[in-house]
Amino acid sequence: MKEALSYIQATSSILKGRISQRADAELRSWRLLERSRWVLKIIDMAIVGIEVEPIPAYLGDGKRAILVSNYPSVPQTLRAVIKVGCRLPRQKFRLKAIARKEVTAGANVLLKALGVDQLIFPALKDQSGKYVLEPESLKKVLAHLEGQENVLWLSITGKTRGNGLLERDVRTGAAFFSLKKKIPVVPMGLVTKEKRGEISIVRVRFGEPINPPEVGELSEFEMGDFLLDISRLIMCKVALLLPVGQRGDFEDVEDKFREIRSRLNAY
Repeated sequence: MKEALSYIQATSSILKGRISQRADAELRSWRLLERSRWVLKIIDMAIVGIEVEPIPAYLGDGKRAILVSNYPSVPQTLRAVIKVGCRLPRQKFRLKAIARKEVTAGANVLLKALGVDQLIFPALKDQSGKYVLEPESLKKVLAHLEGQENVLWLSITGKTRGNGLLERDVRTGAAFFSLKKKIPVVPMGLVTKEKRGEISIVRVRFGEPINPPEVGELSEFEMGDFLLDISRLIMCKVALLLPVGQRGDFEDVEDKFREIRSRLNAY
């Protein structure tokens, strides 16, 4: 009798697992963000509470760009990025993002239905605690940037504390891709509002594009410093899009901006 019960329980567990897998696969197959323009408009309308400035001409149809923003929280930032992607001119969804692998692995029902696993290049945490792209993911990012109308989003920091502008946590990925593919970086400011201890993104703003500068031959050490300075410049540009009190480590952004510009002029 005990053996029969154990068999029934094991069979039930297997069946539940298979049903769950089928349902999960069905949800992921919908890929709503890859469907027609009217579907994107519906998704845009469904993401409420976030005001998006008019999409600037340098993010228009046929324009490649690397969108870089602050990083208030994972779910809030993802909502804002999807809403911006829905508004980019073009019949198809042009935007893909670099984000933590957990975003796709732990995606909820809605994100699965949107097809988020096809729109995110997963970054993995290495032994030092930094998020990095595996070689295959890096190839896919570079291939995406080859598309004449494609847009890539990534954050300028890796941690989601406060509004996300943490000087010691600066990420150089945007600067690297910009120089590698000769694509401008477009700063994007995610303005937040705190209510009952929770932070919500209420507005998305866009800054002027930062075109990749021409540089001569640099050693590996010099290139590392150069990418860091470019990344801090991007941070300054993002900070200028945020109200005072939401700039994190960049409240004195004007002073930092002058300092970084002088450093860059030395190259």
